[in-house]
Amino acid sequence: MLQSYQRFSDLVKDTENVETLYNYFEKSVVVPVDTSDLLRWQWVQCISAFDKFVHDIVRVGMLEIFLGNRASTPKYNSFQIDIQTYRDMSNNRIDAAIIFERKIILKHGFLAFQDPNKVADALSFIWNENDKWAKISNGMQMNKNNCTTYLKNIVIRRNQIVHEGDYTDNLSKRQDIFLQDVIDIRAYILKLGKVIYDCVK
Repeated sequence: MLQSYQRFSDLVKDTENVETLYNYFEKSVVVPVDTSDLLRWQWVQCISAFDKFVHDIVRVGMLEIFLGNRASTPKYNSFQIDIQTYRDMSNNRIDAAIIFERKIILKHGFLAFQDPNKVADALSFIWNENDKWAKISNGMQMNKNNCTTYLKNIVIRRNQIVHEGDYTDNLSKRQDIFLQDVIDIRAYILKLGKVIYDCVK
């Protein structure tokens, strides 16, 4: 699980390289194009790294449970596998964990773990805590509502960038985006990942 956290941290911190490029264009060079997409890319990448992180730690945690190295949870116990997968695991006990991991990846692959409710639901596979966001927000040193609302708003803007080109409608110009906002969400996402990791490791 530590490896998953370190990969997440590296992915988020890599966005600082694009921030350096943005600052160079903004302060040192006159460019005849809009450089704000360099900020939008950082915004999207931070959320993508967080989504991947939740996927990774849930997968690793479920494997730990499967191998008997972690206590199971009610959500884990309700994870469904098909008969063919069960047969494959039964007939190949040496590779049963690999087969199980592939099933987790297949079932979770089309899901997005970004919204606070979906994050909490995903973490239920490995973390038997009734009020996960109370614990998380306490670690973030934030009010629970403020903590979850901030994440929701970050994800909403990410979706506007990815799915709508950051336009609110066909008649408007693109929404403004500011460097400080990107810096703030990167710091929030990094801290959020660390707190979640500390809660479930």
